[in-house]
Amino acid sequence: MKTVLFTLKPLNESFGGGNFFVKNISQYLISKNYKVVYDLQPNIDLIFIIDPRKNKSNNYTYEEISDYKKKNPNVKIIHRINENDMKREKSIHIETLLIETMKIADIVVFVSKWMQNYYIDKYNLNINSTAIINGCDETVFYPPKDKDFNKKEKIKIVTHHFSSNYLKGFHIYNEIDKLLNDKNQNFEFTFIGNYNEDYKPKNIRIVKACNGMKLANKLRKHDIYLTATQYEPGAMHYLEGISCGMPVLFCKNGGGTKEVCKKYGEEFEVIEGFQKKLNRIINNYDEYYKKIDYKYLGNERCCEEYLDIIKKFI
Repeated sequence: MKTVLFTLKPLNESFGGGNFFVKNISQYLISKNYKVVYDLQPNIDLIFIIDPRKNKSNNYTYEEISDYKKKNPNVKIIHRINENDMKREKSIHIETLLIETMKIADIVVFVSKWMQNYYIDKYNLNINSTAIINGCDETVFYPPKDKDFNKKEKIKIVTHHFSSNYLKGFHIYNEIDKLLNDKNQNFEFTFIGNYNEDYKPKNIRIVKACNGMKLANKLRKHDIYLTATQYEPGAMHYLEGISCGMPVLFCKNGGGTKEVCKKYGEEFEVIEGFQKKLNRIINNYDEYYKKIDYKYLGNERCCEEYLDIIKKFI
């Protein structure tokens, strides 16, 4: 039995896309007769580096993994990258550390083609790399059995974010809150998660962050998913929203979001464009809804792509 180490130990709580990825792929690999561990020990065959920094859930630094490889040169390393500095007002120099970590990896997997191109072009990299789009748990995030969409009623729009980083889309969410001062608007908006503290919304319904089936059940009560995140490496939230049976509105500067969302919705740039594209989806709702490819959005497709890489190394 081959042993795979993940540097991140998944937590059973709302804690971002990396946490969900490790939790889902760990279960998948175990079902395929791999041994999955989260602590450095003898005879590890492959290491998944999720984050080269030690924190609440990430057990090892880049230096510790590098030392292990020096002592165990046969171990293979996959470095999954879902991070950059673009979405921060002030750099934390994560890109510098990621570039160093790439040097010890046998293959680098980016969570979007946009992210892959960003690093290769910016740093003129010559690395073994690929891009694999995330997938969500299709046993949890799935459409309602009976989709009931009535455009004569107020359209229920929803988004969810664990992070309250301003670039997660609050430049648009704040403007939507102001739009909703007009009670004659044809939509309402629910935000699930941690709202940015710089603005206190008056008209948006704020729901406490949650995960798993509790989150999915809340999402399924809505009609259209919205993500205004900017420069996104490749997140989980819009995958989960679309998988719950919703066409999507997404922001032009969304980074990796476009690779998925362009298939199932409409792109906008400013708040005026948001309203125009919202009405386009409302008037052609069934057309967008029928396009949703649940298998592509799901965890199994994602895990199969990673397993294909693993089999090449161990």
